[in-house]
Amino acid sequence: MRLDRPLLRLTWAELRRRNVVRAAVTYAIVAWVVLQLAEITYEPLGLPPWALTWTVLAAVLGLPVVLVVAWFVDVSHRGVKREKGAAGAAGPAFAVAVVLLTVAGIAWWLSDVYDPARSELATSSPARSRAAPVQSASAAAELPANAIAVLPFDDMSPGGDHAFLADGIAEELLDRLARSPRLRVAARTSSFALRGNEDDVATIGRQLNVRWIVEGSVRKDGGRIRVTAQLIDAADGFHAWSDTYEHPDSDLFALQDEVTAAIAKALSERIGELSLDGGNASGTDSPEALQAYLKGRGAWRQRTPATLAQAEDSFTTAVELDPEFARAWSGLADTYLLQSEYGTRALGDAVALAEPAAVRAVGLGPELGEAWASIGLLRMNVGQLDAARRSLEQALRLDPRYEMAPMWLAQVYGLQGQYAEQLATLEQALELNPLEPVINVNFAGALARSGDVQRARDQLLTVLAITPEDTTLLRGLADLERSEGRLGEALRAARAALASDPDGPANIMTLAQVLLIIEDFDAAGQLIATLPEGHRGRLLLTQEAELRKGGSTLTPGLQEWIYALPPQVQAESDRAALMLAGFAMLRAQQPKDAVALLTVAAGDPEQLATHPSRMNAASLLLVALQRDNQADEATRWSSALEHASGQWLANAGDNPDLRYIAAQRAAMLGEPERALDLLESAVERGYRERWLLRYDPRLGGLVEFPRVQALVRSIDEEYSTLRSER
Repeated sequence: MRLDRPLLRLTWAELRRRNVVRAAVTYAIVAWVVLQLAEITYEPLGLPPWALTWTVLAAVLGLPVVLVVAWFVDVSHRGVKREKGAAGAAGPAFAVAVVLLTVAGIAWWLSDVYDPARSELATSSPARSRAAPVQSASAAAELPANAIAVLPFDDMSPGGDHAFLADGIAEELLDRLARSPRLRVAARTSSFALRGNEDDVATIGRQLNVRWIVEGSVRKDGGRIRVTAQLIDAADGFHAWSDTYEHPDSDLFALQDEVTAAIAKALSERIGELSLDGGNASGTDSPEALQAYLKGRGAWRQRTPATLAQAEDSFTTAVELDPEFARAWSGLADTYLLQSEYGTRALGDAVALAEPAAVRAVGLGPELGEAWASIGLLRMNVGQLDAARRSLEQALRLDPRYEMAPMWLAQVYGLQGQYAEQLATLEQALELNPLEPVINVNFAGALARSGDVQRARDQLLTVLAITPEDTTLLRGLADLERSEGRLGEALRAARAALASDPDGPANIMTLAQVLLIIEDFDAAGQLIATLPEGHRGRLLLTQEAELRKGGSTLTPGLQEWIYALPPQVQAESDRAALMLAGFAMLRAQQPKDAVALLTVAAGDPEQLATHPSRMNAASLLLVALQRDNQADEATRWSSALEHASGQWLANAGDNPDLRYIAAQRAAMLGEPERALDLLESAVERGYRERWLLRYDPRLGGLVEFPRVQALVRSIDEEYSTLRSER
């Protein structure tokens, strides 16, 4: 071989002869396999994020070594020997070229990764396995620079049995960050609703309207807790910061402080100095009590009978471990009250248990908004609406971020007929927690009441697209469609809720209610029978079925319930039981008994203006008084009802139920033609309660009019079609 041939041609010939290309390909395949295994196993093994970076760097730096060795050394079945010969002049040049090209390539890669102009970031790979496309500058500018969300942390514990701890640490981290006045932190339920969501971080940022996202993992093993956390810029999907922290499980508070401080520091470098209030945000010095509390709140938020029972156990454990733990007492009170709402505990028992817990919470934490919200919820459940409003307003003043306070306050406004205030307060709650199912259902209900039905439907469907199996949202959609007369859609939504949680009493009751409306009594009865014996929902639905069939018998279960009630009732379920019983007595031509029952349900006529939820009972009471020849008392109630109902209807909005109520009012005021027009308008708008068009005593003789009979027949045809489709 001639030595004067061009150096590059000589080098290329030698590359082929010495199997350098084969060595490069083999090394690339092995390195790729190693890197794939590293990406899969490093996080579960608890290795810090920088370990993967150094592995990649080592793989890249190994390539020139392999190439140089392959050039100089021949490896074959005859052994290993150093290459010599005419190519010797090309050897040093090749080695230098390979090393220089490799160094230049690494330098270019690192400069691209750490370029501050990219987005003030500091790492090389897109956040999350679902890499986010880089957004335009205008899209990034639309995300508030001071807004952050904490996504649920993954449980990487060996047994996979510490999800509650992972959620709890993420929630505590969220709470600590929210104490900075400069940060706007997405609410827990909204960010946790995205658990398992495969959208990229740019999409998540838009959904939550945040620029920064925190995600991570928790590993608890052998008495130690390891937390890996990452701060991600939703504007372009790249990591801004990440690190790993490990402490004994008895040192949980220090671990949370350390992670919070690190995230605050990383954010300070990008949006300006942040200050976090000092002190122990959890309210306890017991790590075990804190873990029990976190487990309880996680279960409480799921709002099913089973999870509420778990929440009760966890909160009870927390207050036993630390009797001075105000937040745990508040959680225990909330759990008792929600158990009543979801039908697993009688209201009287729930109030008796919740009252001392809520009072203890406020006594221990008079500046704790969560505790005052528990007091407000308690007072709302016992009908002390003005006191409930004051307590919930106090909760909002103390903690404007606690979204349950405005939601419960909106419920109070609704019960008092202050619908504009209700809608505005729900919008405030929704801004704090845009994906919370209960808030969305209440907001949709308020929109529908005001006549904005399509917006209400869109609101629920938007959130259902993110959490399609959430039973609260599905029940809310079923109720909305039922109230609008879209009974086929109501059936589908109610069945979807029951399929998602077949044992949930609320799901059973929602579907049974729709089946009763279309008068599929056999299917409804079978479903009602699956509710626990003595369950209030079972008693109410059984009596309602009797009345819808045209009967007048008071069922034994309801009879036992109402005759055990005190002279004054506050719970809406007690009022509903008394109204059904009063209706039955009117059907049975027993007006005196109806008066006794409905007087308890309606309360004082002077309170109708501020308690519109009592007007239904009051209108039935007026009929009973007239039939019992109590003229003076009937006049007193008639005057109060006419005044209160007129004001209420003027402000309540527009929906099928309200048009029917307006028709009742016109009939009772002696305006039959107007009442008939309103009934036709109500049915055209979606009113489908056929049994009331046939049997409602407040319509008087109108039920026999041909126009009303025609409405009854048209609804019956629709019922028959729906029953045949079942």
